[in-house]
Amino acid sequence: MARADDRSGEPMTTAFAAAVYTPKQADKSALPEFVRGLKADRVSVAGILQESRLDPRDGTRTIESVDITTGHRIPIKRPMPTEGECGLDVANLAETSAVLRDAARARPDLVVIEKFGDQEQNGEGLLDEIMQIIAAGIPLLIAVPEPAIGIWRRQCGGLGVTLPFTEDAMRNWWQELSKGHELDDTDRQVG
Repeated sequence: MARADDRSGEPMTTAFAAAVYTPKQADKSALPEFVRGLKADRVSVAGILQESRLDPRDGTRTIESVDITTGHRIPIKRPMPTEGECGLDVANLAETSAVLRDAARARPDLVVIEKFGDQEQNGEGLLDEIMQIIAAGIPLLIAVPEPAIGIWRRQCGGLGVTLPFTEDAMRNWWQELSKGHELDDTDRQVG
């Protein structure tokens, strides 16, 4: 597949997609299942997934970023006394950003990011790493909450595609992209 930095004369492909989910969507297994399928197909995939864990003893919830390449877990949100308080662990967020910088250096076939929260929506958090991956021409699939899709589109200049948050839509997008088709039409829905 030609990338943005490819000098071979092939058409350049700078492909990225936002898989849009609703905030109340309980089943978010489509993204990890998609990644497992890619790995089974021997696709080079890197990035981060998120896992939410509920402590059965006290009902508190933590969120961990999971490095797709190594399986290393990074707790990015710790339990707080009330649901309204932000428990973001900024130091561990920095470790998560290092995972994405490593992914960009490794230049996998695809980077998957399951993080576009308040920090990224406000131009902080992992946004620099996300934009660097896009600028490097590395294909990217990012999970974006439905209320933030307008922010995402503004931040990426209206480029990229929007997908339903289903494994089939993600797989169809990836299959088209891996065939070398240009997929950067903002109004185009895939799936």
